Amino acid sequence: MATASRVILGLYQGYNANACLLVEGEPTVIVENERHTRVRHAYGPSAECVEACLRGAGMTIGDVDRVAFCGASDLDTDYAYDIPASGKDGNCFPALAGTRLLSADCFRETPIRVLGRTLPGVIVEHHVAHAASAFYTSGFQQSVILAFDGLGDFGRSCLILRGSGTRIDCLESVPLRIGLAFKKAGTHLYRLAGTGFDAAGKLMALAALGEPRYLGAARLFLDHVDVSTGTREWLLPELGKLRQGALSDLDSSPARDFAASLQAVSSAATLNLLRRYLRPGDRLCLAGGCALNVIINRDLLRELPIAALYIPPCPHDGGLGLGASLYLRNHIEGASSRSNGLDPYRGLTNLDGVGSKAMPCLGGPNGGPIGVAERGAEEQVDAAVRLLAQGEVIGWCHGRSEVGPRALGNRSLLADPARDWMASHLNRRVKHRESFRPYGLSLREENVGRVFGTDAVRSPYMMLAATMTGNWCQALPAVVHVDGSTRYHTVSQQANPLFWQLLAAFEAATGVPGLLNTSYNLPGEPIAESAADCLAVFHDTAINHLFIGRLHLSKG
Repeated sequence: MATASRVILGLYQGYNANACLLVEGEPTVIVENERHTRVRHAYGPSAECVEACLRGAGMTIGDVDRVAFCGASDLDTDYAYDIPASGKDGNCFPALAGTRLLSADCFRETPIRVLGRTLPGVIVEHHVAHAASAFYTSGFQQSVILAFDGLGDFGRSCLILRGSGTRIDCLESVPLRIGLAFKKAGTHLYRLAGTGFDAAGKLMALAALGEPRYLGAARLFLDHVDVSTGTREWLLPELGKLRQGALSDLDSSPARDFAASLQAVSSAATLNLLRRYLRPGDRLCLAGGCALNVIINRDLLRELPIAALYIPPCPHDGGLGLGASLYLRNHIEGASSRSNGLDPYRGLTNLDGVGSKAMPCLGGPNGGPIGVAERGAEEQVDAAVRLLAQGEVIGWCHGRSEVGPRALGNRSLLADPARDWMASHLNRRVKHRESFRPYGLSLREENVGRVFGTDAVRSPYMMLAATMTGNWCQALPAVVHVDGSTRYHTVSQQANPLFWQLLAAFEAATGVPGLLNTSYNLPGEPIAESAADCLAVFHDTAINHLFIGRLHLSKG
Protein backbone atom coordinates (compact mmCIF):
# COMPACT_ATOMS: atom_id res chain seq x y z
CA MET A 1 0.00 0.00 0.00
CA ALA A 2 1.35 3.42 -0.97
CA THR A 3 1.39 6.31 1.46
CA ALA A 4 -1.80 8.30 1.07
CA SER A 5 -1.31 11.61 -0.71
CA ARG A 6 -2.74 14.69 0.95
CA VAL A 7 -3.33 16.61 -2.29
CA ILE A 8 -4.02 14.92 -5.65
CA LEU A 9 -4.54 16.79 -8.89
CA GLY A 10 -6.80 14.97 -11.38
CA LEU A 11 -6.54 15.92 -15.07
CA TYR A 12 -8.30 15.12 -18.31
CA GLN A 13 -7.59 16.90 -21.58
CA GLY A 14 -10.04 15.36 -24.06
CA TYR A 15 -13.63 16.26 -24.88
CA ASN A 16 -15.01 18.16 -21.85
CA ALA A 17 -11.47 18.71 -20.51
CA ASN A 18 -11.34 19.26 -16.75
CA ALA A 19 -9.28 19.40 -13.58
CA CYS A 20 -10.08 18.26 -10.04
CA LEU A 21 -8.34 18.84 -6.74
CA LEU A 22 -8.66 16.09 -4.13
CA VAL A 23 -7.63 17.18 -0.62
CA GLU A 24 -7.45 14.48 2.06
CA GLY A 25 -9.58 12.34 -0.20
CA GLU A 26 -12.37 14.91 -0.61
CA PRO A 27 -13.16 16.62 -3.93
CA THR A 28 -12.55 20.31 -3.22
CA VAL A 29 -12.74 21.99 -6.63
CA ILE A 30 -13.84 20.53 -9.99
CA VAL A 31 -13.43 22.77 -13.02
CA GLU A 32 -14.39 22.06 -16.63
CA ASN A 33 -12.35 23.91 -19.22
CA GLU A 34 -15.51 25.06 -21.00
CA ARG A 35 -16.40 27.28 -18.08
CA HIS A 36 -13.20 29.28 -18.79
CA THR A 37 -13.18 29.32 -22.55
CA ARG A 38 -16.97 29.65 -22.89
CA VAL A 39 -16.63 27.09 -25.69
CA ARG A 40 -18.97 24.21 -25.04
CA HIS A 41 -17.24 20.84 -24.49
CA ALA A 42 -13.82 22.55 -24.75
CA TYR A 43 -11.09 20.12 -25.76
CA GLY A 44 -7.39 20.04 -24.97
CA PRO A 45 -4.97 20.90 -22.15
CA SER A 46 -5.37 24.19 -20.34
CA ALA A 47 -2.87 25.62 -17.90
CA GLU A 48 -5.49 28.26 -17.01
CA CYS A 49 -7.95 25.56 -15.99
CA VAL A 50 -5.36 23.89 -13.73
CA GLU A 51 -4.30 27.20 -12.21
CA ALA A 52 -7.91 28.16 -11.56
CA CYS A 53 -8.56 24.81 -9.88
CA LEU A 54 -5.58 25.31 -7.56
CA ARG A 55 -6.43 28.94 -6.92
CA GLY A 56 -9.99 27.99 -6.01
CA ALA A 57 -8.60 25.84 -3.19
CA GLY A 58 -6.07 28.48 -2.12
CA MET A 59 -3.17 26.34 -3.31
CA THR A 60 -0.35 26.30 -5.84
CA ILE A 61 1.25 23.49 -7.80
CA GLY A 62 3.80 23.26 -4.99
CA ASP A 63 1.08 21.89 -2.68
CA VAL A 64 0.27 18.93 -4.97
CA ASP A 65 1.68 15.53 -3.98
CA ARG A 66 0.65 13.42 -6.99
CA VAL A 67 -1.08 13.78 -10.34
CA ALA A 68 -3.73 11.43 -11.72
CA PHE A 69 -4.08 11.77 -15.47
CA CYS A 70 -6.97 10.12 -17.32
CA GLY A 71 -6.17 8.83 -20.78
CA ALA A 72 -4.21 5.72 -21.65
CA SER A 73 -4.36 5.67 -25.44
CA ASP A 74 -1.42 6.91 -27.50
CA LEU A 75 0.92 6.98 -24.54
CA ASP A 76 3.75 8.61 -26.47
CA THR A 77 1.56 11.53 -27.56
CA ASP A 78 2.57 14.93 -26.23
CA TYR A 79 -0.22 15.68 -23.76
CA ALA A 80 1.26 19.11 -23.01
CA TYR A 81 1.80 17.79 -19.50
CA ASP A 82 5.11 16.14 -20.48
CA ILE A 83 4.50 12.44 -19.80
CA PRO A 84 7.58 10.29 -20.54
CA ALA A 85 7.45 6.67 -21.67
CA SER A 86 7.07 4.04 -18.97
CA GLY A 87 10.09 2.29 -17.59
CA LYS A 88 8.14 -0.06 -15.32
CA ASP A 89 6.77 -3.47 -16.20
CA GLY A 90 4.70 -3.98 -13.09
CA ASN A 91 2.03 -1.35 -13.71
CA CYS A 92 0.54 -1.60 -17.15
CA PHE A 93 -2.74 -1.27 -18.93
CA PRO A 94 -4.68 -4.46 -19.56
CA ALA A 95 -4.56 -5.99 -23.00
CA LEU A 96 -7.65 -7.42 -24.60
CA ALA A 97 -8.26 -11.07 -25.42
CA GLY A 98 -11.63 -11.09 -27.13
CA THR A 99 -13.74 -9.25 -24.60
CA ARG A 100 -11.91 -10.32 -21.45
CA LEU A 101 -9.54 -8.07 -19.56
CA LEU A 102 -6.27 -9.70 -18.61
CA SER A 103 -5.40 -7.37 -15.75
CA ALA A 104 -7.33 -5.79 -12.91
CA ASP A 105 -4.98 -2.79 -12.58
CA CYS A 106 -5.74 -0.21 -15.22
CA PHE A 107 -3.04 2.35 -14.53
CA ARG A 108 0.58 3.18 -15.21
CA GLU A 109 2.89 5.10 -12.90
CA THR A 110 5.04 7.79 -14.51
CA PRO A 111 6.33 11.26 -13.66
CA ILE A 112 4.18 14.07 -15.08
CA ARG A 113 5.26 17.67 -15.50
CA VAL A 114 2.54 20.24 -14.75
CA LEU A 115 2.97 24.01 -14.57
CA GLY A 116 6.75 23.69 -14.58
CA ARG A 117 6.94 21.09 -11.80
CA THR A 118 7.60 17.35 -12.25
CA LEU A 119 5.41 15.27 -9.95
CA PRO A 120 4.91 11.55 -9.38
CA GLY A 121 1.91 10.64 -11.47
CA VAL A 122 -0.43 7.89 -12.57
CA ILE A 123 -2.22 7.50 -15.91
CA VAL A 124 -5.65 5.89 -15.46
CA GLU A 125 -7.67 4.14 -18.19
CA HIS A 126 -10.69 6.12 -19.43
CA HIS A 127 -13.58 3.86 -18.42
CA VAL A 128 -11.95 2.93 -15.12
CA ALA A 129 -11.82 6.63 -14.26
CA HIS A 130 -15.52 6.87 -15.15
CA ALA A 131 -16.24 3.95 -12.83
CA ALA A 132 -14.19 5.49 -10.02
CA SER A 133 -16.08 8.80 -10.25
CA ALA A 134 -19.28 6.89 -9.50
CA PHE A 135 -18.30 4.15 -7.07
CA TYR A 136 -16.10 6.20 -4.75
CA THR A 137 -18.75 8.91 -4.36
CA SER A 138 -21.73 6.54 -4.05
CA GLY A 139 -21.32 5.59 -0.41
CA PHE A 140 -21.65 1.92 -1.44
CA GLN A 141 -19.24 -0.62 0.05
CA GLN A 142 -19.88 -3.00 -2.84
CA SER A 143 -21.39 -2.42 -6.25
CA VAL A 144 -21.57 -3.56 -9.85
CA ILE A 145 -20.42 -0.69 -12.06
CA LEU A 146 -21.32 -0.02 -15.68
CA ALA A 147 -19.14 2.55 -17.47
CA PHE A 148 -20.39 3.19 -21.01
CA ASP A 149 -20.01 6.04 -23.47
CA GLY A 150 -19.11 6.85 -27.06
CA LEU A 151 -15.48 5.81 -27.19
CA GLY A 152 -12.58 5.64 -24.74
CA ASP A 153 -9.06 4.23 -24.58
CA PHE A 154 -8.06 1.37 -26.89
CA GLY A 155 -11.34 1.66 -28.81
CA ARG A 156 -13.43 0.60 -25.82
CA SER A 157 -16.95 1.82 -25.27
CA CYS A 158 -18.20 -0.21 -22.30
CA LEU A 159 -16.68 -1.82 -19.20
CA ILE A 160 -18.36 -3.90 -16.52
CA LEU A 161 -16.57 -3.60 -13.20
CA ARG A 162 -17.09 -4.48 -9.56
CA GLY A 163 -16.26 -2.19 -6.68
CA SER A 164 -15.50 -3.51 -3.21
CA GLY A 165 -14.07 -1.37 -0.44
CA THR A 166 -11.27 0.66 -1.96
CA ARG A 167 -10.80 -1.61 -5.01
CA ILE A 168 -12.32 -1.61 -8.46
CA ASP A 169 -11.83 -4.75 -10.52
CA CYS A 170 -12.58 -5.00 -14.24
CA LEU A 171 -14.83 -7.89 -15.24
CA GLU A 172 -15.38 -7.51 -18.95
CA SER A 173 -14.93 -5.14 -21.87
CA VAL A 174 -18.08 -5.26 -24.01
CA PRO A 175 -18.45 -3.91 -27.57
CA LEU A 176 -21.68 -2.11 -26.70
CA ARG A 177 -21.57 1.15 -28.66
CA ILE A 178 -24.69 3.00 -27.50
CA GLY A 179 -22.97 6.35 -27.21
CA LEU A 180 -21.40 6.08 -30.65
CA ALA A 181 -24.73 5.00 -32.18
CA PHE A 182 -26.56 8.02 -30.75
CA LYS A 183 -23.74 10.30 -31.83
CA LYS A 184 -23.60 9.04 -35.42
CA ALA A 185 -27.35 8.89 -35.89
CA GLY A 186 -27.83 12.31 -34.34
CA THR A 187 -25.02 13.88 -36.35
CA HIS A 188 -26.38 12.51 -39.63
CA LEU A 189 -30.02 13.34 -38.99
CA TYR A 190 -29.30 16.80 -37.61
CA ARG A 191 -26.62 17.48 -40.22
CA LEU A 192 -24.38 18.86 -37.50
CA ALA A 193 -20.67 19.55 -37.81
CA GLY A 194 -18.24 18.61 -35.06
CA THR A 195 -18.59 15.87 -32.48
CA GLY A 196 -22.35 15.44 -32.57
CA PHE A 197 -22.76 14.60 -28.87
CA ASP A 198 -25.26 17.44 -28.46
CA ALA A 199 -27.31 15.81 -31.21
CA ALA A 200 -27.28 12.59 -29.19
CA GLY A 201 -29.19 14.32 -26.40
CA LYS A 202 -31.67 15.76 -28.87
CA LEU A 203 -32.21 12.30 -30.31
CA MET A 204 -33.13 11.02 -26.83
CA ALA A 205 -35.75 13.77 -26.50
CA LEU A 206 -37.12 13.14 -29.98
CA ALA A 207 -37.54 9.42 -29.29
CA ALA A 208 -40.59 10.15 -27.15
CA LEU A 209 -42.43 11.49 -30.19
CA GLY A 210 -42.05 8.30 -32.21
CA GLU A 211 -42.98 4.63 -32.15
CA PRO A 212 -40.35 1.85 -32.20
CA ARG A 213 -41.28 0.66 -35.69
CA TYR A 214 -37.73 0.08 -36.90
CA LEU A 215 -36.28 -2.19 -34.24
CA GLY A 216 -34.51 -4.36 -36.81
CA ALA A 217 -32.80 -1.38 -38.41
CA ALA A 218 -31.85 0.03 -35.01
CA ARG A 219 -30.31 -3.29 -33.89
CA LEU A 220 -28.43 -3.52 -37.15
CA PHE A 221 -27.12 0.00 -36.72
CA LEU A 222 -26.11 -0.55 -33.08
CA ASP A 223 -24.34 -3.81 -33.92
CA HIS A 224 -22.43 -2.36 -36.88
CA VAL A 225 -21.98 1.27 -35.90
CA ASP A 226 -18.18 0.89 -35.92
CA VAL A 227 -18.13 0.44 -39.68
CA SER A 228 -21.07 2.64 -40.61
CA THR A 229 -20.49 6.10 -42.03
CA GLY A 230 -23.59 7.65 -40.56
CA THR A 231 -25.31 7.72 -43.95
CA ARG A 232 -28.20 5.71 -45.34
CA GLU A 233 -26.08 2.68 -46.17
CA TRP A 234 -26.73 1.29 -42.68
CA LEU A 235 -30.49 1.67 -43.00
CA LEU A 236 -33.01 -0.82 -44.23
CA PRO A 237 -34.87 0.10 -47.44
CA GLU A 238 -37.99 1.31 -45.62
CA LEU A 239 -35.90 4.04 -43.99
CA GLY A 240 -34.85 5.57 -47.30
CA LYS A 241 -36.66 8.79 -46.45
CA LEU A 242 -34.28 9.41 -43.56
CA ARG A 243 -32.29 12.00 -45.45
CA GLN A 244 -29.51 14.04 -43.92
CA GLY A 245 -31.03 16.76 -41.80
CA ALA A 246 -34.31 14.89 -41.40
CA LEU A 247 -34.64 15.71 -37.72
CA SER A 248 -34.96 19.37 -38.57
CA ASP A 249 -38.31 18.40 -40.10
CA LEU A 250 -40.62 17.60 -37.20
CA ASP A 251 -43.12 16.06 -39.64
CA SER A 252 -40.61 13.32 -40.45
CA SER A 253 -42.25 10.35 -38.77
CA PRO A 254 -39.49 7.94 -39.94
CA ALA A 255 -36.94 10.10 -38.10
CA ARG A 256 -39.00 10.11 -34.92
CA ASP A 257 -39.68 6.39 -35.19
CA PHE A 258 -36.02 5.56 -35.76
CA ALA A 259 -35.07 7.62 -32.69
CA ALA A 260 -37.68 5.70 -30.65
CA SER A 261 -36.36 2.40 -32.03
CA LEU A 262 -32.75 3.22 -31.20
CA GLN A 263 -33.76 4.23 -27.68
CA ALA A 264 -35.69 0.99 -27.18
CA VAL A 265 -32.89 -1.18 -28.54
CA SER A 266 -30.32 0.62 -26.38
CA SER A 267 -32.36 0.14 -23.20
CA ALA A 268 -32.87 -3.54 -24.00
CA ALA A 269 -29.17 -4.11 -24.72
CA THR A 270 -28.17 -2.44 -21.45
CA LEU A 271 -30.68 -4.51 -19.48
CA ASN A 272 -29.54 -7.76 -21.09
CA LEU A 273 -25.91 -6.99 -20.31
CA LEU A 274 -26.51 -6.13 -16.66
CA ARG A 275 -28.70 -9.18 -16.05
CA ARG A 276 -25.59 -11.31 -16.59
CA TYR A 277 -23.83 -9.71 -13.63
CA LEU A 278 -26.43 -8.48 -11.17
CA ARG A 279 -27.87 -10.55 -8.35
CA PRO A 280 -31.07 -9.55 -6.52
CA GLY A 281 -30.27 -6.88 -3.95
CA ASP A 282 -27.05 -5.71 -5.63
CA ARG A 283 -26.23 -2.05 -5.88
CA LEU A 284 -25.46 -0.50 -9.25
CA CYS A 285 -23.34 2.49 -10.24
CA LEU A 286 -23.50 4.07 -13.70
CA ALA A 287 -20.96 6.36 -15.34
CA GLY A 288 -19.95 7.54 -18.79
CA GLY A 289 -21.86 9.76 -21.19
CA CYS A 290 -24.61 7.16 -21.67
CA ALA A 291 -25.50 7.55 -17.98
CA LEU A 292 -27.02 10.90 -18.98
CA ASN A 293 -29.75 8.97 -20.81
CA VAL A 294 -32.57 9.26 -18.29
CA ILE A 295 -34.76 6.80 -20.21
CA ILE A 296 -32.17 4.01 -19.91
CA ASN A 297 -31.76 4.90 -16.24
CA ARG A 298 -35.53 4.75 -15.69
CA ASP A 299 -35.76 1.36 -17.41
CA LEU A 300 -32.94 -0.07 -15.28
CA LEU A 301 -34.74 0.97 -12.10
CA ARG A 302 -38.00 -0.54 -13.34
CA GLU A 303 -36.67 -3.85 -14.60
CA LEU A 304 -33.66 -4.82 -12.49
CA PRO A 305 -33.87 -6.27 -8.95
CA ILE A 306 -31.34 -3.79 -7.56
CA ALA A 307 -31.28 -2.32 -4.07
CA ALA A 308 -30.03 1.09 -5.19
CA LEU A 309 -28.84 2.97 -8.26
CA TYR A 310 -26.24 5.75 -8.14
CA ILE A 311 -25.20 8.13 -10.91
CA PRO A 312 -22.86 11.05 -10.08
CA PRO A 313 -23.62 14.60 -11.23
CA CYS A 314 -20.75 14.43 -13.74
CA PRO A 315 -20.93 10.94 -15.28
CA HIS A 316 -19.73 12.30 -18.64
CA ASP A 317 -16.12 13.07 -19.56
CA GLY A 318 -16.31 16.19 -17.41
CA GLY A 319 -15.91 13.88 -14.39
CA LEU A 320 -12.77 12.05 -15.55
CA GLY A 321 -10.32 14.20 -13.60
CA LEU A 322 -12.38 13.45 -10.49
CA GLY A 323 -12.45 9.74 -11.30
CA ALA A 324 -8.72 9.48 -11.97
CA SER A 325 -7.86 11.20 -8.68
CA LEU A 326 -10.28 9.01 -6.70
CA TYR A 327 -8.85 5.86 -8.33
CA LEU A 328 -5.34 6.90 -7.30
CA ARG A 329 -6.41 7.64 -3.74
CA ASN A 330 -8.52 4.52 -3.22
CA HIS A 331 -7.46 1.68 -5.51
CA ILE A 332 -3.74 2.47 -5.80
CA GLU A 333 -2.97 4.05 -2.43
CA GLY A 334 -5.58 2.03 -0.53
CA ALA A 335 -6.82 5.05 1.43
CA SER A 336 -10.60 5.33 1.59
CA SER A 337 -12.28 8.58 0.55
CA ARG A 338 -15.85 7.37 0.72
CA SER A 339 -18.74 9.82 0.75
CA ASN A 340 -22.48 9.29 0.66
CA GLY A 341 -23.02 11.13 -2.60
CA LEU A 342 -20.95 13.90 -4.16
CA ASP A 343 -21.67 17.49 -3.21
CA PRO A 344 -22.39 18.85 -6.71
CA TYR A 345 -21.60 22.45 -5.79
CA ARG A 346 -17.85 22.09 -6.25
CA GLY A 347 -17.44 24.50 -9.15
CA LEU A 348 -15.00 27.36 -9.19
CA THR A 349 -17.01 30.54 -8.67
CA ASN A 350 -18.98 31.44 -5.54
CA LEU A 351 -21.56 34.16 -6.15
CA ASP A 352 -22.80 34.54 -2.58
CA GLY A 353 -20.72 37.67 -1.98
CA VAL A 354 -21.77 39.43 -5.17
CA GLY A 355 -23.11 42.91 -4.47
CA SER A 356 -23.56 45.98 -6.61
CA LYS A 357 -19.88 46.96 -6.33
CA ALA A 358 -18.72 43.53 -7.45
CA MET A 359 -20.80 43.48 -10.63
CA PRO A 360 -19.40 44.56 -13.98
CA CYS A 361 -21.06 47.30 -16.05
CA LEU A 362 -24.80 47.13 -15.42
CA GLY A 363 -26.02 48.71 -18.63
CA GLY A 364 -29.17 47.07 -19.92
CA PRO A 365 -29.79 45.65 -23.40
CA ASN A 366 -29.60 48.36 -26.07
CA GLY A 367 -28.41 50.75 -23.39
CA GLY A 368 -31.61 50.43 -21.38
CA PRO A 369 -31.56 50.75 -17.60
CA ILE A 370 -31.23 47.84 -15.20
CA GLY A 371 -32.74 48.16 -11.76
CA VAL A 372 -30.53 46.97 -8.92
CA ALA A 373 -31.83 46.09 -5.47
CA GLU A 374 -29.67 44.59 -2.75
CA ARG A 375 -31.69 42.07 -0.77
CA GLY A 376 -31.18 39.52 1.97
CA ALA A 377 -31.99 35.86 1.41
CA GLU A 378 -35.54 36.11 2.81
CA GLU A 379 -36.33 39.16 0.68
CA GLN A 380 -34.94 37.45 -2.42
CA VAL A 381 -37.12 34.40 -1.85
CA ASP A 382 -40.23 36.55 -1.32
CA ALA A 383 -39.57 38.63 -4.44
CA ALA A 384 -38.80 35.55 -6.55
CA VAL A 385 -42.00 33.78 -5.44
CA ARG A 386 -44.12 36.81 -6.37
CA LEU A 387 -42.59 36.97 -9.85
CA LEU A 388 -42.81 33.22 -10.47
CA ALA A 389 -46.45 33.20 -9.40
CA GLN A 390 -47.09 35.94 -11.97
CA GLY A 391 -45.67 33.77 -14.77
CA GLU A 392 -42.21 35.35 -14.99
CA VAL A 393 -39.09 33.36 -15.87
CA ILE A 394 -36.26 34.27 -13.51
CA GLY A 395 -32.54 33.67 -13.32
CA TRP A 396 -31.43 32.16 -9.99
CA CYS A 397 -27.64 32.25 -9.53
CA HIS A 398 -26.16 31.70 -6.08
CA GLY A 399 -23.28 29.97 -4.35
CA ARG A 400 -20.77 27.78 -6.13
CA SER A 401 -21.54 26.49 -9.59
CA GLU A 402 -22.79 22.96 -10.19
CA VAL A 403 -20.55 20.19 -11.46
CA GLY A 404 -21.79 18.50 -14.62
CA PRO A 405 -24.26 19.37 -17.37
CA ARG A 406 -27.49 19.69 -15.34
CA ALA A 407 -28.56 22.85 -13.55
CA LEU A 408 -29.20 22.03 -9.89
CA GLY A 409 -30.46 25.34 -8.53
CA ASN A 410 -27.30 27.46 -8.41
CA ARG A 411 -27.14 28.47 -12.10
CA SER A 412 -30.76 28.00 -13.12
CA LEU A 413 -33.61 29.50 -15.08
CA LEU A 414 -36.80 28.89 -13.09
CA ALA A 415 -40.48 29.09 -13.98
CA ASP A 416 -43.94 27.96 -12.87
CA PRO A 417 -44.52 24.41 -14.23
CA ALA A 418 -48.30 24.74 -13.89
CA ARG A 419 -48.60 27.03 -16.92
CA ASP A 420 -49.34 25.06 -20.07
CA TRP A 421 -47.66 27.65 -22.33
CA MET A 422 -44.41 27.86 -20.38
CA ALA A 423 -42.38 25.14 -22.15
CA SER A 424 -43.25 26.57 -25.56
CA HIS A 425 -42.39 30.07 -24.39
CA LEU A 426 -39.01 28.95 -23.07
CA ASN A 427 -38.14 27.04 -26.22
CA ARG A 428 -39.14 29.87 -28.59
CA ARG A 429 -38.22 33.03 -26.70
CA VAL A 430 -35.63 32.16 -24.06
CA LYS A 431 -33.67 28.97 -24.85
CA HIS A 432 -34.12 29.13 -28.66
CA ARG A 433 -34.21 25.38 -29.15
CA GLU A 434 -36.37 22.67 -30.72
CA SER A 435 -40.02 22.60 -29.66
CA PHE A 436 -39.87 18.92 -28.63
CA ARG A 437 -37.12 19.42 -26.04
CA PRO A 438 -38.50 18.91 -22.50
CA TYR A 439 -37.75 20.61 -19.18
CA GLY A 440 -36.97 19.22 -15.75
CA LEU A 441 -38.78 19.59 -12.44
CA SER A 442 -37.04 20.52 -9.19
CA LEU A 443 -38.95 19.63 -6.04
CA ARG A 444 -38.19 19.20 -2.38
CA GLU A 445 -37.19 15.70 -1.30
CA GLU A 446 -40.25 15.60 0.91
CA ASN A 447 -42.55 15.79 -2.13
CA VAL A 448 -41.09 13.05 -4.33
CA GLY A 449 -43.44 10.33 -3.06
CA ARG A 450 -46.50 12.55 -3.30
CA VAL A 451 -45.78 13.55 -6.91
CA PHE A 452 -44.14 10.40 -8.32
CA GLY A 453 -45.50 7.65 -6.10
CA THR A 454 -44.17 5.76 -3.11
CA ASP A 455 -41.71 3.75 -5.20
CA ALA A 456 -39.94 6.85 -6.52
CA VAL A 457 -36.33 7.33 -5.48
CA ARG A 458 -34.24 10.41 -4.80
CA SER A 459 -32.74 12.11 -7.86
CA PRO A 460 -30.34 14.72 -6.44
CA TYR A 461 -28.53 15.27 -9.76
CA MET A 462 -31.51 15.19 -12.20
CA MET A 463 -30.40 11.87 -13.73
CA LEU A 464 -33.76 10.06 -13.60
CA ALA A 465 -37.12 10.26 -15.34
CA ALA A 466 -40.43 9.03 -13.95
CA THR A 467 -44.16 9.37 -14.51
CA MET A 468 -46.14 11.55 -12.14
CA THR A 469 -49.07 10.02 -10.29
CA GLY A 470 -52.67 11.12 -9.97
CA ASN A 471 -53.52 14.44 -11.59
CA TRP A 472 -50.03 15.90 -11.43
CA CYS A 473 -49.41 15.44 -15.18
CA GLN A 474 -52.37 17.70 -15.87
CA ALA A 475 -51.45 20.09 -13.05
CA LEU A 476 -47.79 20.54 -14.11
CA PRO A 477 -47.90 20.42 -17.94
CA ALA A 478 -44.73 22.44 -18.58
CA VAL A 479 -42.48 19.66 -17.25
CA VAL A 480 -44.26 16.66 -18.78
CA HIS A 481 -42.71 15.22 -21.95
CA VAL A 482 -44.93 13.86 -24.73
CA ASP A 483 -44.47 10.29 -23.42
CA GLY A 484 -45.77 11.33 -19.99
CA SER A 485 -42.35 11.24 -18.32
CA THR A 486 -40.66 13.98 -16.30
CA ARG A 487 -36.95 14.36 -15.61
CA TYR A 488 -36.81 15.33 -11.96
CA HIS A 489 -34.43 16.74 -9.37
CA THR A 490 -34.95 16.20 -5.64
CA VAL A 491 -33.63 18.97 -3.37
CA SER A 492 -32.72 18.41 0.26
CA GLN A 493 -32.56 21.22 2.79
CA GLN A 494 -29.04 20.17 3.71
CA ALA A 495 -27.71 20.09 0.14
CA ASN A 496 -29.08 23.48 -0.98
CA PRO A 497 -30.89 25.35 1.80
CA LEU A 498 -31.64 28.51 -0.22
CA PHE A 499 -33.13 26.67 -3.19
CA TRP A 500 -35.08 24.39 -0.83
CA GLN A 501 -36.45 27.50 0.90
CA LEU A 502 -37.54 28.96 -2.45
CA LEU A 503 -39.33 25.72 -3.39
CA ALA A 504 -41.08 25.61 0.00
CA ALA A 505 -42.17 29.26 -0.24
CA PHE A 506 -43.45 28.82 -3.81
CA GLU A 507 -45.49 25.79 -2.76
CA ALA A 508 -46.91 27.66 0.23
CA ALA A 509 -47.97 30.55 -2.02
CA THR A 510 -49.33 28.58 -4.98
CA GLY A 511 -49.82 24.95 -3.98
CA VAL A 512 -47.42 23.91 -6.77
CA PRO A 513 -44.88 21.41 -5.34
CA GLY A 514 -41.92 22.30 -7.57
CA LEU A 515 -40.40 24.57 -10.18
CA LEU A 516 -39.42 24.12 -13.81
CA ASN A 517 -35.62 24.20 -13.78
CA THR A 518 -33.30 24.53 -16.77
CA SER A 519 -29.70 25.62 -17.20
CA TYR A 520 -28.78 29.30 -17.09
CA ASN A 521 -26.90 29.80 -20.35
CA LEU A 522 -27.08 31.22 -23.85
CA PRO A 523 -27.80 28.88 -26.78
CA GLY A 524 -24.72 26.86 -27.68
CA GLU A 525 -22.77 28.00 -24.62
CA PRO A 526 -21.87 26.25 -21.34
CA ILE A 527 -23.73 26.98 -18.12
CA ALA A 528 -22.80 30.40 -16.74
CA GLU A 529 -19.94 30.34 -14.26
CA SER A 530 -18.90 33.85 -13.18
CA ALA A 531 -20.86 36.99 -12.34
CA ALA A 532 -19.88 38.38 -15.76
CA ASP A 533 -21.24 35.24 -17.46
CA CYS A 534 -24.50 35.55 -15.57
CA LEU A 535 -24.88 39.18 -16.54
CA ALA A 536 -24.17 38.38 -20.22
CA VAL A 537 -26.98 35.80 -20.21
CA PHE A 538 -29.30 38.31 -18.54
CA HIS A 539 -28.53 40.95 -21.19
CA ASP A 540 -29.05 38.62 -24.16
CA THR A 541 -31.97 36.49 -22.95
CA ALA A 542 -35.67 37.34 -22.86
CA ILE A 543 -35.95 37.31 -19.09
CA ASN A 544 -36.58 40.38 -16.95
CA HIS A 545 -35.29 39.32 -13.54
CA LEU A 546 -32.03 37.88 -12.25
CA PHE A 547 -31.30 37.02 -8.62
CA ILE A 548 -27.53 36.79 -8.20
CA GLY A 549 -25.65 36.82 -4.91
CA ARG A 550 -27.18 39.60 -2.83
CA LEU A 551 -28.72 41.34 -5.85
CA HIS A 552 -32.04 41.41 -7.65
CA LEU A 553 -31.52 42.81 -11.16
CA SER A 554 -34.53 43.83 -13.25
CA LYS A 555 -34.81 45.22 -16.75
CA GLY A 556 -36.46 48.61 -17.02
